[in-house]
Amino acid sequence: MTGQHQETMQDLLDEFGVRSPQVAALPAKERSTIFSLFVWLPKAYRGIVKKLKALPVTPQYMDVLVHGDTLSTVLGAIAGKRVGARVVHLESGLTSKKLFDPFPEEIARRIVFRLSHMAMCPNEETLQHIQKNYPRCTAINTGGNTILDAIRLSGVSRSVVNDSIPYLVASLHRFQNIYEKKRLNDLVKLLQNVAINHRIKFVLHPATRKRLKKTGLYEKLEQTNNIELIPRLGYSAFLKLAAESACVLTDGGSNQEELAAIGVPTIIMRQATERSDGLGGNAIMEGEIRGTVEDYIKSKKYQELEAASTLTDAQQPSVTIVESLLTVNPCKDLQD
Repeated sequence: MTGQHQETMQDLLDEFGVRSPQVAALPAKERSTIFSLFVWLPKAYRGIVKKLKALPVTPQYMDVLVHGDTLSTVLGAIAGKRVGARVVHLESGLTSKKLFDPFPEEIARRIVFRLSHMAMCPNEETLQHIQKNYPRCTAINTGGNTILDAIRLSGVSRSVVNDSIPYLVASLHRFQNIYEKKRLNDLVKLLQNVAINHRIKFVLHPATRKRLKKTGLYEKLEQTNNIELIPRLGYSAFLKLAAESACVLTDGGSNQEELAAIGVPTIIMRQATERSDGLGGNAIMEGEIRGTVEDYIKSKKYQELEAASTLTDAQQPSVTIVESLLTVNPCKDLQD
């Protein structure tokens, strides 16, 4: 446990019944400000290295798995490389092809690509990206991201959609959306305008809640009719809320994947995305909407995004990942 997020991690461990002992590299705390993250980074890195070195395993037979594009992902990859373990990157090969968009996620991914011995790629496009640009890394197509297994475990599916659906869902937490003051102001005004004709359930990540309160926007949202501010939900609870909504406004990459898998109309509140999930089907990028997002929602054009679920029983990324770890020789990877 790197200690970056307290609320999020504990809820996930409880919900999915993870029984493995929790080993803390650093005491858990919700680190949601830029300053707190800078202070946390070196301490967490030293803590991870210390815990890895203490394991009774020869490093060359040790796999360090890192997932996604967070700061903890980068720290885990650097620490794994430092102790001489095999670094395995899950959800690998995704790229927006723009170094600073999204920031800092795109930079984080590129660092981890270079440090990884194995890349678990969710599709053929990401596999080819790794093979072309990082040929020393062993790349494997896992047929999807592990989030597909999580959705299946949650048991959530899309209900029949009709005009009686009473609300939209908003979930905004990306660095570029909440730490740029003008952008955050514009997003709040957007929600307020949409709320004139639609009910909105705004699910707040800890960092988003803190930023809204610091900028005085939280109170404005509280006082806006038709906007309900909801604390961050557990995994299944959020998926259920989204599955029963008319449309979701989100900047989350994982949300984009989840909502594509269950077929929920989605507006991606970003200028660029590293994922193809849902695009051309249930999802549309904010910048691709003709006119304003407010008008798009007011006219209910999001109903045109209704799509069937893409989730199939044949997709078992976690099984593919485990089988690959057991069959690819770690010693050979490290020597290469």
